[in-house]
Amino acid sequence: MASSDINCALPERRRKSGAGEETGRGGFMETRLFHEFLVLTKLLNFSRAAEQLGMTQPVLTRHIKYLEEQFGAQLLDRNTHKVELTMAGRLLAEEAAKIISQYEASFSVVQSALGKGKQKLAIAFLGEATRGFLLSFLTEFRRGHAAIVVECSDTEIDTIPAALAKRATDLAFSIRPNRQVDDGLQRIALFNDPLCAAVNRNHPLAERDSISIREIGNWPLIGVNRRDFPLAGTCNSHFVERYGVEFKPVIECANLQTCCFNLELHDNMVVMLPKHRRDLLGPNSVMLDIEEKDCQYIVELVWDPQNRNPSISTFVDDLRAYADTRGWGEGMLL
Repeated sequence: MASSDINCALPERRRKSGAGEETGRGGFMETRLFHEFLVLTKLLNFSRAAEQLGMTQPVLTRHIKYLEEQFGAQLLDRNTHKVELTMAGRLLAEEAAKIISQYEASFSVVQSALGKGKQKLAIAFLGEATRGFLLSFLTEFRRGHAAIVVECSDTEIDTIPAALAKRATDLAFSIRPNRQVDDGLQRIALFNDPLCAAVNRNHPLAERDSISIREIGNWPLIGVNRRDFPLAGTCNSHFVERYGVEFKPVIECANLQTCCFNLELHDNMVVMLPKHRRDLLGPNSVMLDIEEKDCQYIVELVWDPQNRNPSISTFVDDLRAYADTRGWGEGMLL
């Protein structure tokens, strides 16, 4: 929710009733102030948070001080080097996220019931991983739910957790290695996509049909930088490290597209990628199958269970039915 969505003047800490008696502490809590606090908790930087919120830093500081006065607790530890959340601050961040989510959901439901607006559903997806079936499914979904405005955006895997947490997106089609995860998100596994390797046409392995993970360890790798892009990097490192091979790329890139570009220029290196991303390979590269059949990616739909957007359950139910009628399983992308 943008900071301008709710016109807010700071309420008095204690207000007088008509008889001149003071009412309870704080009166009402403004949703806007909670939103500002949540933005600050994500960035932990007053100047950057104020810039994102479209306000001056002194105003944001004053608003946070007001919240601290209302709750009677210090929410942030601030010094010249960094800003950190206190225990009270972490608790308020959790509760504020719930309040904002519930407010937005309630507002959407009431507006829809009164015929004063359409529900919105923001969806992020990862390029070719879901583009093919998503176009077909969304055509059917929009036909059956004209009151829901669907907004789609192509994204990168490492941006998805923050986008879900900030409600910049409600649902995300993502991809991950086939392993257990515990990130607090709800998920539906849709289908699998095998891990593959790519080499330059001049590489000694170029005439092969397949390669093992341990063989990959004998060649220099081009891979995504795990320090800056941990989720994308793990999409490769998980598989090789599971077989005792060190994942230490000689060339580190910001994304898979750049990895495949560099492969065109190096005839002795290897890039690992999901099979559906073979479209990224240039004319001087070829793809090899991975011999270990347990090296699979899971293409899935994920969302934050704290998000109260009523359209999420509608979308999820329709997608389940769509998947069931097609018997989705391993190899659907191929």
